[in-house]
Amino acid sequence: MQKILVIGGPTAVGKSDLALDLSDLINMEIVSADSVQVYKGIEIATSKPTKQEQMKCKHHLINIVSPFDTFNAYDFVTNAKTAIQEIAEQGKLPVIVGGTGLYIDSLLYGFDFETTKKEPQYDYKFILLNDSRDNIYRKINLRVDKMLNNGLVSEVKALRNMGVNLENQCMQAIGYKEIYMFLDGEIEYNEMVNLIKKNTRNYAKRQLTWFRHEKNIEEWQVADKEKLLNYLKKTYIEYKK
Repeated sequence: MQKILVIGGPTAVGKSDLALDLSDLINMEIVSADSVQVYKGIEIATSKPTKQEQMKCKHHLINIVSPFDTFNAYDFVTNAKTAIQEIAEQGKLPVIVGGTGLYIDSLLYGFDFETTKKEPQYDYKFILLNDSRDNIYRKINLRVDKMLNNGLVSEVKALRNMGVNLENQCMQAIGYKEIYMFLDGEIEYNEMVNLIKKNTRNYAKRQLTWFRHEKNIEEWQVADKEKLLNYLKKTYIEYKK
């Protein structure tokens, strides 16, 4: 059975940073398990990896569909399986990184939702990266401020000019629908900012609730990152750089 590593956790906790640091230690490629990073043109609010980060470690399932398209768990699993096979054929470790719990669960166990006795599709290790609630909320607030400073409102305006609207699935992502409301005059700017932060905090809570119901999960704190990296390096020693 193919080995894979899964790194999940709430938004802004540091999953991508952990994966990139791990890529310095083992031979691996990343498969994004993010329901919004798949969309082209949806850049800032999804915290997509930069070109430099993608050069450091190859990422799969980034920018693969139009903002006018829909994308669901079945689409994710289909594409992720192909990526995992390609990565494995190169003798590298597939590392699934993201916060969309339904996508990850569907990949690991398939789509048989009628039974609780699901058989895993892969030989996987699942790391739940976590932090204190105060730290996560602080990181969320800083991330939202950074996204807005980096031009998130302008990005939404550009998408609107292309014809992307709230009926398109990608616009339901946190950060985009609130800005849409602001641009339509439904809310003030400060109200928009606070709403994005509040909705992101609530999403982080839902993510943790989902992940903690997963089987065979190992929860690690961000504060123990170096210890975790050493543990993963020893675990996947066969994937040498």
